[in-house]
Amino acid sequence: MGIIVWLIIFLVTIIIELGTLSLVTIWFSAGALIAIVIKFIGYNMTTQLIGFIITSILTFLLFRPILVKHIKNPKTKTNTDSLIGRTGEVVEEITPLTFGLVKVNGQVWTAKSVEDTLLKEGTMVEIIKIEGVKLIVKEKQRGSMECGFS
Repeated sequence: MGIIVWLIIFLVTIIIELGTLSLVTIWFSAGALIAIVIKFIGYNMTTQLIGFIITSILTFLLFRPILVKHIKNPKTKTNTDSLIGRTGEVVEEITPLTFGLVKVNGQVWTAKSVEDTLLKEGTMVEIIKIEGVKLIVKEKQRGSMECGFS
């Protein structure tokens, strides 16, 4: 009877893992395989259970960090992420206490200064990061020829 239980555990955990690819149940699949091997060798159910638990824990601790590192999906840049590093023009003054507006690539965005400084209308700014739907900008250094606004 023991081998049927381990086969069911193995098949269920493999099916769940193949359906989710989340590295949650694969460790139990490895444990179930070891339990099956222990059963074929002739050991009792208690030894099989101990083998299952130890194998599941060890495979989780040893292999999960390696697999997560190699499987991790790189962040896909969105259209807004491509704005970081671009140059824009302040079209509505940005103050330390209020948001202003910046025009980049023909679009107007709500923006604030990264240093909480006053940026007057017409100031050229560089986009440092994006928080939600707001640009975080700093004054562009003089002498740069790049111009990302239209």
